[in-house]
Amino acid sequence: MGSITFSHVYKHYKGEQRPAVNDFHLSIEEGEFLVLVGPSGCGKSTTLRMLAGLEEITEGELYIDDKFVNYLSPKDRDIAMVFQNYALYPNLSVYENIALGLKLRKTAKHDIELKVNRVAKILEISHLLDRKPSQLSGGQKQRVALGRAIAREPQVFLMDEPLSNLDAKLRAQTRAELIKLQSDLKRTTVYVTHDQVEAMTMGTRIVVMKDGVIQQVAPPRQLYDEPANLFVAGFIGSPQMNFLEGSIVRQNGVYYFLNKRIKFRIPEKYYGQFNAKPGTLRNCVLGVRPEHVQLGPDKDEFPEDEYVRGVVEMTEVTGADSYVYVKIGEKTVIGRTEPEIDYEKEEKLLVSFNMNKIHFFDEQSGVSLAAGGDEG
Repeated sequence: MGSITFSHVYKHYKGEQRPAVNDFHLSIEEGEFLVLVGPSGCGKSTTLRMLAGLEEITEGELYIDDKFVNYLSPKDRDIAMVFQNYALYPNLSVYENIALGLKLRKTAKHDIELKVNRVAKILEISHLLDRKPSQLSGGQKQRVALGRAIAREPQVFLMDEPLSNLDAKLRAQTRAELIKLQSDLKRTTVYVTHDQVEAMTMGTRIVVMKDGVIQQVAPPRQLYDEPANLFVAGFIGSPQMNFLEGSIVRQNGVYYFLNKRIKFRIPEKYYGQFNAKPGTLRNCVLGVRPEHVQLGPDKDEFPEDEYVRGVVEMTEVTGADSYVYVKIGEKTVIGRTEPEIDYEKEEKLLVSFNMNKIHFFDEQSGVSLAAGGDEG
C-alpha cells in the first residue's frame, strides 16, 4: 500500500506565463523515501501540495495505489502531512494534538489512548503528553507534529521542509531519527527540502527540480557520481563542482581537454562518449569535484598534459577538511586537502585533476556527454 503515480502533471497559476510544475511524470514505489530537492521556486512544494490535495492539478493525472485521486479531498486520500511550522493547536495538550486526527475519524477512546501512547513511546515524548505547545522546544514540537501524523497510520507521509526551523545540531539529530522511523514504519514518504545534505542522507531516491521541471531522478550516490546535466552537477555537492569551459581535441589518436591555460590528456574510458557525440566537443564544459582536484608544490618542469600552474587565493578550513581556492588564469578552482596542509596566499602550486573522475557537459544544452554514451 502507498504507491504513487504522477502522469504528466502540470500546475498553472493565473497570470503566470510558465507552469509552476511542468510535465511532472514519476512513479513512487510503496515504502520508498523520495526526496524532492531544488532551489526556492522550483515547484517542489507545489508538487507536494498537489499530492496532498491542497492544490488543484491543472493537467495530468495522479494515482495513489492505482486509484485516481485528482478530485479527491485531502481527508479521503489516506495521507498525513508534516509542515515546516508544525501546525500544532496551542490550546491543546501534546496528547490532544496527537489524538486529534483519530478523534475526527471517530476512533474509539480506548484505541486512541493505545495509539497515542505507542507513538509517544516511539518518539520519546511520553513525558510531554500533558504539556502545551508553548512549553516545548522546537525539536519537541516537531516530534509532536510527527506523532500526530504517525498516529493516523496513513498510507503516505508528506513532509514539507519539516526540519528547517531547527538549529544545525538538532536538525542533524532529527534527520537521523526520521530515517530510522521511516525504516521501522515502512511507509511511503515524500519529503521536500532545499537542503542537499538532507536530500543526500535521507532519500532512497532524489528528484532534482528546476523551474518546475524534473532535472534528474536517481539514488543519492548515482546523482553525485553521474549528474545528468550542469544544473544537477552544480547543485549537488558542497562546495559545488568546478567547471571549466573549453573544447576536446584529438591529436594522433589521443583526446585532450583544451582551453587557454590547460591541455590535459583524457583517459581512454571517455572516448566512447566522444565518438558518440562528436558535434559537442568544440564547446564543452569540464566538471571536476573539489575532492578530485590535486595540489602539489611548484616545479620548474612538469608534464603539461597533466598539470597546470596556479596561485593560491585563499584557504577555507572547515575542521575535517580544508578547501583551497586556486586561481588558474581568470578561473578559480577549489581543491579539497587535509587540514594539516597549510598554503599561503599567493603561493604557486601545481594543479592536476583525477582524470578518471571528471565529467563533460555540452556547453549549450548543459547535458552530460555521458548520457547515452559510454564511460567504460
